[in-house]
Amino acid sequence: MHLTHLEIDKICIHQIFNRNNDGSKKAPEKSSDLIKFDAAALDTFKQRVIDALGSHSKAVDMKIIEQAEDKTPSLFTSLKTATDSDFVDTSYELADKLADAQKSKSLSGGIVVVFLGSFGSIDATERKVIVGVIKADIYSAYQKIEDEITKEISLQYVKEALLTPSTKLFKTAAFAEKYPNSSTSTVLDLNDSWLVAISDNQISKVDGKAAAQYFYEKFLGCGYPESSARNTKNFFEAANTFIKKLEVTNEEKYELNNALMCYLKLDKSGVISPDQFAQTYFDADTADDFITHLADSGVPTTSFTKDTQHVDSKLRIQRVSFGQSIRLLAPAEILQDKVTMEQVTCDDDGNSVSWTKLIIKEKLALPQ
Repeated sequence: MHLTHLEIDKICIHQIFNRNNDGSKKAPEKSSDLIKFDAAALDTFKQRVIDALGSHSKAVDMKIIEQAEDKTPSLFTSLKTATDSDFVDTSYELADKLADAQKSKSLSGGIVVVFLGSFGSIDATERKVIVGVIKADIYSAYQKIEDEITKEISLQYVKEALLTPSTKLFKTAAFAEKYPNSSTSTVLDLNDSWLVAISDNQISKVDGKAAAQYFYEKFLGCGYPESSARNTKNFFEAANTFIKKLEVTNEEKYELNNALMCYLKLDKSGVISPDQFAQTYFDADTADDFITHLADSGVPTTSFTKDTQHVDSKLRIQRVSFGQSIRLLAPAEILQDKVTMEQVTCDDDGNSVSWTKLIIKEKLALPQ
């Protein structure tokens, strides 16, 4: 999401708990009013949302599956026009749905932050609405303080637990308008009006998935877009084309292609982040050109779910070609770890040549 000029208008925080020993749900603790951050805390909160969901994050787009009025997506989008009291009630209903979805006793409780804001143009009539949720863990290092009468969680505690740099936002999601002043009352499919992005701090620990299923499916009523495999294939092909056209040596192109193969095959993250790949493997100017090339090729420039089913055959074996029909074939990870290539421009007699020196860190195998 391109969360330019993000502003936050309403924040409500409730608390959910671990399941009871018998597996039953413990009812969430409900706040009775909106949270009011001071200016500095609000700026920090906005930055945390941008870091989790913005265009340079690892957040991935999702598709809204559940469309009924009593399901989470409709509840979220209804917050756009909710009064303060309705916002508190509906956000608590959302916290309760998250507690319902967390059926495993191993899943932690925490604070559930529901927020409403806007982003985009500085012209108020052209701004788009964003409604989101953050589940943040409660650390034992912070003592939870409640008002004995209202049971409100201490604002100071909330600031510490939510806004300190060391705090991990376990899961973050947002529904953002695709167009300014869009209306859902006459829309049959919420996907026509709303974009959903989800970020999970455990993203690199999940085997090929960008978020826990209970969070994106059971709670949020969303699913992975069908285009994930196509986007992965298009990214692979566009990156290959870009690397081939770079004005660098063949050895450098080999290294970049090897990096691309390993990024798609070996990286444990369940997402592809074009910006992260560009910043890791290209200089600043080339990185900008790479992102532009992806956009021109119809490839998303924000993070998306990785699905290699259409490129698996190309990722198994990497081919390196030399003159006179010489080919070196090996899995990409073996080439990366076991093969070193150096360009040779001068032979022992001082003659100018264009050779490649290979060092293979293995014994020569006997012919089969």
